[in-house]
Amino acid sequence: MGLAAVDVLLVGASAGILTGQLPRHRTTTDCDVIEVQPAGAEDVLMAAAEAVASERGLPHNWLNTDAQMLRHALPESWRDRAETVFVGEAMRVMAIGRLDLIRMKVYAGRAQDLDDLRSMRPSSEELDLVDTYLERLAAKGEPAAHLTDARAVLASLREPHAR
Repeated sequence: MGLAAVDVLLVGASAGILTGQLPRHRTTTDCDVIEVQPAGAEDVLMAAAEAVASERGLPHNWLNTDAQMLRHALPESWRDRAETVFVGEAMRVMAIGRLDLIRMKVYAGRAQDLDDLRSMRPSSEELDLVDTYLERLAAKGEPAAHLTDARAVLASLREPHAR
């Protein structure tokens, strides 16, 4: 199987940088792939990424699928908000949209995510939508401890000095 007609969805900092939601000076060591379509194309894509890493002296995990463990947390209708950032002969690369990037960064809640969120300066309306997103995750059975952490991130973003 070649790479013809492969769709790749990026999340994380690479998605934010490529869509202009994070500043150009923001750096990241990898590109987080949360979805590859069609089914079966992921192995070919990752083999190609490994070849690029060898040729260019990049870390072997510069393109990785570690974020797929968070796939269950992708907000509903994310496809409608994804932005195409590259179209080539072999593939199309999409990045998660702004609101979904904010949601996923609140959900992940690492220190770098909080820094990214502060630089994105989400509006009150966006933060309200994140709150609704967290309520939906709770209704789906997301562990309470994880949601508590995400709600703490959300609360810190609502503080006046956070913006």
